Amino acid sequence: MKILIVEDDVNSRVFLERALLSQGYTVESATNGVQSLEKAIPSSPDLIISDIMMPEMDGFELCRRIKTDERLRHIPFVFYTATYTDKKDEELAISLGASRFLIKPMEPEKFFNAIRKVIEEYQARHLPVPERPLAEITAQNWTECR
Repeated sequence: MKILIVEDDVNSRVFLERALLSQGYTVESATNGVQSLEKAIPSSPDLIISDIMMPEMDGFELCRRIKTDERLRHIPFVFYTATYTDKKDEELAISLGASRFLIKPMEPEKFFNAIRKVIEEYQARHLPVPERPLAEITAQNWTECR
């Protein structure tokens, strides 16, 4: 299973890379949403784990773009954030098509269990991918939702 980590903080990114590698996953990283799109299209990861607050393109916009791209929309998307922890942030994330909204810091075993569950749901085709997620709103309306 190939996981794409999208995280601008080098310490968090390296920690996630090492943790996921220790669990047998193949890992690729990006430092922002723009870079992650450039990597996701040719490599088609099995899962994307993304922070929200990043330069150039934040995680919400990244999720919106992933879920509106026919080549990528099937990929499970997990938010892993320490900054956006309000219920409204989680609701926005899920409405954009995210599979999970996890809050840092998280005990490693709970984190790994959550990731395994998303992958199992995806493989069993039980992971809901909305036919018309909020992600399909127009760019003009996007700022109104945030």
